[in-house]
Amino acid sequence: MRNSNRSHSSRPWVALVLIVLGALPLGACGRKPLPPLSAIADAPLLRPGSSWTYKVEDSSLPQPVTLTLTFDKEDVYKGTSVLSFTAGSETILYDRDLNFVAAARGGRLLREASPSLRAFDFPFYVGKEWRSVFTFQVHERNLSWTPVEVFWLAKEYDVVKVPAGQFRAFLLESKPSTNWGIKKEQIWYAPEVRQPIRVKRERTAAHYLGKGQESWELVQYTLK
Repeated sequence: MRNSNRSHSSRPWVALVLIVLGALPLGACGRKPLPPLSAIADAPLLRPGSSWTYKVEDSSLPQPVTLTLTFDKEDVYKGTSVLSFTAGSETILYDRDLNFVAAARGGRLLREASPSLRAFDFPFYVGKEWRSVFTFQVHERNLSWTPVEVFWLAKEYDVVKVPAGQFRAFLLESKPSTNWGIKKEQIWYAPEVRQPIRVKRERTAAHYLGKGQESWELVQYTLK
């Protein structure tokens, strides 16, 4: 079992220092180079019991909350293989590429994306673009949007610092979309963590949660 609830040393990449020490071997200064932009991320392999805890801030909430996402098992939903997670009182289903499929509570279906909300398109690399088209339903409010169309870009690959530490991460960014209540969305995905380490969303009034902003940051995680 690997418990990665740990602190990481800071890496002050000061331009002047890099110029002065540029001729020295990397091992001499004890720092790792920034990740190459040609890196490729493959779909992660998850094991039951792995968990990720996030600090969630939302303009609609009076204060930040903490939410833990735990991978429970592989399952089947409507004839398709899915990954089943627990998040608070909800069961969340994702496809093999970590894309949202459905959410339920107490056996009752709450939200659903068909075929899936494809924010990830493994394998990906900096510069890759993809298009996600799906139907989104909020069953608890009898709301539906179809078709939803979102364009995604793997924009950057760099070192990102969050409360859980520093990680090499891809920045995935959505472009203006059709029939969707999110003006802008950014997801920092760290292959080492096998989940996003930071998420930022700007919602419009058309979103079922209403106009607002939200952010998620990884606080700690455990990989089995």
